[in-house]
Amino acid sequence: MNENNAWSKRYTLTVKSKPEPIWQAFVDTDNWKRWNPGVKSITIEGPFRTGTWFTMALPQGEVVRSQLTDVSEGKYFIDETWVDDTLVKVEHRIEASGADQSTVIYAISTQGPQANAFGEGISADFPEVMEGLAKYLAETGSV
Repeated sequence: MNENNAWSKRYTLTVKSKPEPIWQAFVDTDNWKRWNPGVKSITIEGPFRTGTWFTMALPQGEVVRSQLTDVSEGKYFIDETWVDDTLVKVEHRIEASGADQSTVIYAISTQGPQANAFGEGISADFPEVMEGLAKYLAETGSV
């Protein structure tokens, strides 16, 4: 693949929360729709661990099937999704950055013929999603 077939971007947000509540929000897939406007519903096909598949229904009616390819409990998870012939990987990482705050990192990389278009399109709402997570944590007292 040449360099035109690969794309990546990283987003960060510092939130007033210890890492544990953030991790609980990540593994509580039933409630993703409460803080992620890009998720209408999600069905996970087993425990939240490496190798497990999940299906997300998006607000526009599209259905996406993804796999958890690397899960490190309390620290990060990576999921992979094929969109046509393009592979989309998203890493969701939590790093403690103070006594009662953490940095949430979403890193996306794409490879394939539509890498740039899919990368830009899929990650366009990441800042909004991350802000939604911070608001959800504050509203539920999970900080």
